[in-house]
Amino acid sequence: MKIEWAPLNVPFHRRMETLAAGAWMILILFGELVTLFFYLALLVRGNIYIQTLCVIYFIFLYYDRGAGENGGRGQGSKWVRNWQWWHYYKNYFPVKLVKTVDLPADRNYLLAAFPHGLLSSAAFTNFNTDTTGWAELFPGVRSKLVTLGFHFYIPIFRELLLSWGMVSVSANSLNSLLTWPNEKNHPRNSDGNTSTACVIVVGGAQEALNTRPNNYQLVLKKRKGFVKMALRTGTSLVPVMSFGELDLFDQPANPPGSLLRRYQEFVKRVTGIAPAKFIGRGFFQYSYGMIPRRKPLTTVIGAPIPLPKLDDPKTEDIDKYHDEFCNALTDLFNTHKVHYIKDHENVQLTIG
Repeated sequence: MKIEWAPLNVPFHRRMETLAAGAWMILILFGELVTLFFYLALLVRGNIYIQTLCVIYFIFLYYDRGAGENGGRGQGSKWVRNWQWWHYYKNYFPVKLVKTVDLPADRNYLLAAFPHGLLSSAAFTNFNTDTTGWAELFPGVRSKLVTLGFHFYIPIFRELLLSWGMVSVSANSLNSLLTWPNEKNHPRNSDGNTSTACVIVVGGAQEALNTRPNNYQLVLKKRKGFVKMALRTGTSLVPVMSFGELDLFDQPANPPGSLLRRYQEFVKRVTGIAPAKFIGRGFFQYSYGMIPRRKPLTTVIGAPIPLPKLDDPKTEDIDKYHDEFCNALTDLFNTHKVHYIKDHENVQLTIG
């Protein structure tokens, strides 16, 4: 492979942006393992004072074990969400958030975001940080990105997730979020917001296996649980499309049925994590590496789809609103792809 080297006269701010992107990849890929071993090392090898602190923290973890299920810590920490590091990360691509309609802050929303990509870089930046203007575009609405529940049991790392405002993707967690009261003076709204926008990346790890430039092949046709949850809570569904997410990495060919794909799907079934073999760029060259490529990311928030509140939604109800959501997502993609995909005539959305 011919290596394309980065020029030597790159401005300092772009070096910092690349460093931020690389650090984020290391954090997401290895952060949990590092913090877990760090905590265990302190517990076993630390002096009596450090060991005592580790035991106290373990007791805190036990009593706080439900944080990921009961709504987390509101919008998280404004200080953490505004770290300069995240501004460098946002500017690396750069990431942009586009509003198509208002989201009134007198109700809750379930935002279904696509595509997953390898690590949902756009979703992280828009909903876990305050760098792209969510609060200004949707005043009074807190964004709550959900993830797998086991992440909230990892010492130290869980505190970072909670400081971003993240919560578990479990049914109990979603039900708690989507039924939060909308009264200004309610204790749960002490962060100043009166509405909750719960963000779920529906395609998940399975969709990550489809990551390659312009391959908008979604995993959605059989995923209807989010529609059922929205019906049970009477929550509006909001389609969300991130353009450019699939351009950040490439993968070796892994068509369904291939040996590589079978191995990836086996590991996913066992661990819940898809072992994608990704190809990005490096710190000083553009040809290969673990850093995402510097491509624009644009997340478009569509119009909410009102749903009735049905305590026991029937299959036909779920299918009806699932079809309505798929049509709205397709319309959102087709309307905006002309602005954010260069070869948009040859790029289609596939719902599989």
